[in-house]
Amino acid sequence: MRCPSCSSSAVLHDTLRGEYVCTRCGLVLMEHSLELKPEWRRRPGEELERADVTAGIDVTQHDFGLGSKFSVSKDLPPSWRARLRRMQLWQQRSRASTWEERSLREALIELDKLCEDLSLPKGIKAEISVLYRRARAARLTGGRGTHQVLAALTFITCRLRGLPRTEGEISRTLTARLGIGNYEALRNLRRLTKFFTQKLKLKLFRISTDDYINRFAVQLGFSTHIIKHAHELYRALPKKFKQTRHPLSLSAAVLYLAAEASGEKVPLKKIGDITGFAISSISKNAARVRELITLHEG
Repeated sequence: MRCPSCSSSAVLHDTLRGEYVCTRCGLVLMEHSLELKPEWRRRPGEELERADVTAGIDVTQHDFGLGSKFSVSKDLPPSWRARLRRMQLWQQRSRASTWEERSLREALIELDKLCEDLSLPKGIKAEISVLYRRARAARLTGGRGTHQVLAALTFITCRLRGLPRTEGEISRTLTARLGIGNYEALRNLRRLTKFFTQKLKLKLFRISTDDYINRFAVQLGFSTHIIKHAHELYRALPKKFKQTRHPLSLSAAVLYLAAEASGEKVPLKKIGDITGFAISSISKNAARVRELITLHEG
């Protein structure tokens, strides 16, 4: 960086004030610059270490993780601990002073619980948080349940990133948390998914059957030999047949046939519980796939 006034390269970065200052002419090139790198500190008698475990701004927090936090040590006397806990309570309340900040904080806390139930990584949770902030800024969340909005945005993000998460899995989390019927939860999820997709101008992609095969095979504890055979069975099916069947039903059918061919007997009920399909549907699809594979080999 060079000074635009004297063309000197002797520019000093003042990390305390967030300024870039030319040491030759004294011109302040930049002020109030935001430091995005993690904070470092040095305690007396110790080496330099990171002051936090984050990477700076955290979109999964209502204040982007920039608010201060402090903990209460157990080594202090009880009277001091009680006093510091009261200070900690007021400090937490001050971090969300308006109703909008409190509403956003509560929504992001519920999102954290939802992602934990669905075993979603932090990167996906961050993308859902950004999508939820966009929906709030566009005033699309008013009059709608927070849990249902978060569930719809979670399903949209998983589809955008190619994660094999089904509508049934997400609707079951709504059923468990809100105590509503599974049909009602599924209907609301589909309605809000369509609404946010249109309003936010998003294009959802279809999850491939291969992704569902890999995911359900891991949940069922199948070996790599069974997984490979299931992919071979799926590739051997006619293209027209694959286009007319749901990826979930095909993945359940080929996994059942691959396990059966390998001599490993897996109950249809176990596959149905994991995939979310009825036993009769899996049995009919497996019989049809077996017929097509026989004709293909013959």
